[in-house]
Amino acid sequence: MATPRPHGTLLMCALLLMSGAACQDQPEENDGSDTRLSTAAGDILAATQDSTPPIFTQVPAGPRVSLGPPATPPSQQGALDIATLGFDLGNADAPVRIVEFSDYGCGYCRKFHMETWPTLRKDYIDTGKVLWKTVPFVIGNWANSVEASMGNECAVEQGKAARMTTLLFERQSDWKSVADPAPPVAMIAEAAGLDMTTYQTCLDESRYLWRVQAHSSLARQVGVRGTPTFFVIGYAPVQGALPLELFKQVIDTVLAKVEAEGR
Repeated sequence: MATPRPHGTLLMCALLLMSGAACQDQPEENDGSDTRLSTAAGDILAATQDSTPPIFTQVPAGPRVSLGPPATPPSQQGALDIATLGFDLGNADAPVRIVEFSDYGCGYCRKFHMETWPTLRKDYIDTGKVLWKTVPFVIGNWANSVEASMGNECAVEQGKAARMTTLLFERQSDWKSVADPAPPVAMIAEAAGLDMTTYQTCLDESRYLWRVQAHSSLARQVGVRGTPTFFVIGYAPVQGALPLELFKQVIDTVLAKVEAEGR
């Protein structure tokens, strides 16, 4: 295994998560110039293959994933159907499936969504290569994340979750530390194109609070210890705001493997 300093920390985090040890520190930044990036993706995937929790076999959920209204609460307490949680982008027949757990208050989640996500979406999700499920997870470090997550659930209802998520991260400083996050989150919802009467009714009725709670239950069930955490289906979790080039190489490695196996 490569020496974990200076840029091997990303690989070490993934291996520690696989073994059940916590990777407490935030991952180190990487400018993408390290020559070890070319082998790090293969090392991560080879070391963590076939370690995905069984619940993720429920992804995807249909012929074409859309951002429609959230499903109704499960009839049995504690029953979690991942197909009804979070929100999905991409083709359900995509050869690679990724589940992301992020907290709207997390600085490293913001880093990922501002610097890495736009290119991943353009190159892999929009081209039908990857089905991506985002599960907002209130990890407990930022109280206002609850308000942000509730706002996003009301955005899911109106098919605007992807845009709402982008704006929540982009304008994180507007709502993260204020005494009352409701007004700035509402302004973000309006900027995302939501019908504000429907949005306010959704919040007043706490219509999807159960989903915010279910996301946390799911994260605990699959062993998420930090955000962002990504499950490339078929492998153990990879934690941290990986640099773009490394994330692309992880996906490309999986795509090549799927193609070689004729799947």
